[in-house]
Amino acid sequence: MRAVVDIGTNTVLMLVGERDAEGSVKVAVDLSRICRLGQGVAASRKLLPEAVERTLAALREYREIANAHGAQITAVATEGLRMAADADSFLRPAAEALGTRITLISGDEEADLSYRSIAREHGEGPLRVLDIGGGSTELVVGDGEQILGRKSHAIGSVRLTERFVKSDPPTDEELEAVAQAARDAFATQPVAPHPVLHGLAGTVTSAGALLLGLTAYDREAVDNRAFPIDLVVHLRDTLAKETLAQRVARPILGTGRGDVIVAGMTILVEALRHCGAQTLVVRDRGLRFALL
Repeated sequence: MRAVVDIGTNTVLMLVGERDAEGSVKVAVDLSRICRLGQGVAASRKLLPEAVERTLAALREYREIANAHGAQITAVATEGLRMAADADSFLRPAAEALGTRITLISGDEEADLSYRSIAREHGEGPLRVLDIGGGSTELVVGDGEQILGRKSHAIGSVRLTERFVKSDPPTDEELEAVAQAARDAFATQPVAPHPVLHGLAGTVTSAGALLLGLTAYDREAVDNRAFPIDLVVHLRDTLAKETLAQRVARPILGTGRGDVIVAGMTILVEALRHCGAQTLVVRDRGLRFALL
């Protein structure tokens, strides 16, 4: 039994499980805690003490759960720490809290792992994978398990919300600024058009749950569900017209996701358009599955 911990800009994830004889992951525990480690880091390059403490508390909890399952822990950190000039000041106490060394992976490594979490199941044929995080977004193009091109873009749901969204609800100008930042980023990575884009991480899975009309998140219901781009755009536009209080009141979103979902979904919409995709396939996977 193994445990994989993924310390992101907005969330800290833990997957406890093992691979079966066919190579599929048998999940024992799959947890997510919204800690917002990357709060304000894009502008200040420094970690906030309260954000660090929230994250350390989650890591202590995860260590107890992993120990209860007799699971060896592997831990990685991503863009929230890549942005921080004082990352080392977090990594030391975080390693103590978790009981193991934490590896700060590059954007390219993050992109590779995100892609591989889906590629093994997908089989042969063209595959486009998008991983929208709080601080970065990875877009990977491949065929089967072969990666043909990938890039980690310095855009994310938290990062663009903090940079552009000042009004409640966002103004049309603020929404366009988020969209333009996403378009500018993706323009640096030309891709051949493909009708389907597979999406990962909290923005995408939350969108899938909302599109299904769920009142509580259900991984089995959301994973591998397909939605046309028109429905995705309509949901983004609906959320953008709501106040923060209205979005937070949605049980799927709550306080940890409601404030950044509009920017995250705008990145998603622009990625679909950039890839020429008419269909979004929602995947509850991610780099923790590839690491396991």
